[in-house]
Amino acid sequence: MRKHVSLLLAVSVLVFLMAPVDLWLAPNYWVKSAVKLVLFVVMPIGLNHLFKWVELRNLLSLKQKGRKLLVIGSLVIYIFIVGIYLIIGRWFDLGGVTIALEETMAINRDNFIFVALYIPIVNAFVEEFFFRGILFLALTKYIKMGYAYLISAGIFSVYHVAIMTNWFSAPLFLLLVFSLLVAGLLFNWINAKTDSIYASYFIHAASNLAINTIGLHLFGLLPF
Repeated sequence: MRKHVSLLLAVSVLVFLMAPVDLWLAPNYWVKSAVKLVLFVVMPIGLNHLFKWVELRNLLSLKQKGRKLLVIGSLVIYIFIVGIYLIIGRWFDLGGVTIALEETMAINRDNFIFVALYIPIVNAFVEEFFFRGILFLALTKYIKMGYAYLISAGIFSVYHVAIMTNWFSAPLFLLLVFSLLVAGLLFNWINAKTDSIYASYFIHAASNLAINTIGLHLFGLLPF
């Protein structure tokens, strides 16, 4: 089996296995996070050892290249997301977000601060390792760059959209789909420029931190 075929097959299966855990099976966010660590980190490392898709030592090394991009990009994305919320947030009904979080992930006002810290620090790294490291940077070795961009960003977007299908109204949901696809393409571009997952990890973490800042406001924990 060609390496890119085995890679795409493995990623598709792991995302497929994670979807029902996110949507229905796991009783709370921490259980889901533990399963996600197994499916998106532990199993890919084992499969990569078998199929030799990418050199993990090189993938996980912190390179000098792109540090300015990392800092500037992180600040810009945080300010942009929070700024957009402050400008257009009042036009959308976001009350269902906190209800959906409590019903599907057992995330509530009491534990959201801990979740808000875990997501940018740990979860962002897990996703960058899986979607950009194991998937995108490995794919660029075997298929055309453009295809690698679209496949990785597409799978990244579909995975998140499936989780949040019932969280938002139709207009906001469509905006979310577009935003996730653009974010996936942006993260891929950053990885291609730096040959590392760390730049996109920090920018991804900044994005999560901005979204969690909004979440703190929605839960009434941060007035602004």
